[in-house]
Amino acid sequence: MKTLAFITLSVIASAAMATGPVPSTPDITITGNSTQSVSLTSVSVNNNSTGSKSEAFQNLASNTGNVTISGNSTQTVTGFGGNLTNTASGSGSEAYASQNLSSNVGEVTIIGNSSQFTSMINSSVNNLSSGSNSKAVQNIASNNACFTCQPTKPAGWPY
Repeated sequence: MKTLAFITLSVIASAAMATGPVPSTPDITITGNSTQSVSLTSVSVNNNSTGSKSEAFQNLASNTGNVTISGNSTQTVTGFGGNLTNTASGSGSEAYASQNLSSNVGEVTIIGNSSQFTSMINSSVNNLSSGSNSKAVQNIASNNACFTCQPTKPAGWPY
């Protein structure tokens, strides 16, 4: 009985591997109003990635990818004290750091009004990418559909 169960599981696993991974769609659809709000007080928000072809994505109150909002969109980041840091580093290789605060990046459609507000008092906002062929993109209360600013990705980007 154990042998039969093992063979059955092997056949199922082989069939699953033969078909390959199923791609997921990076689409986000919001049918109504969207409110994204981040409030920080005397805190540190850090996002770090190291290694070959390192990527660090930091999004606060942001839309990224293929997003459709059928309503009004409000994105707010407020902070007092502290810092926001996003770092990607790779020795001798491509590194990509993308930091977005109350921003839209990619194919974002808003059917309604859009408000984006970022206020950081006594704070620092840092975005660093180091290594050859590295990119650092920082968006604060902005819209970015610059696909050449994005890292090279396989089909399905952005995700």
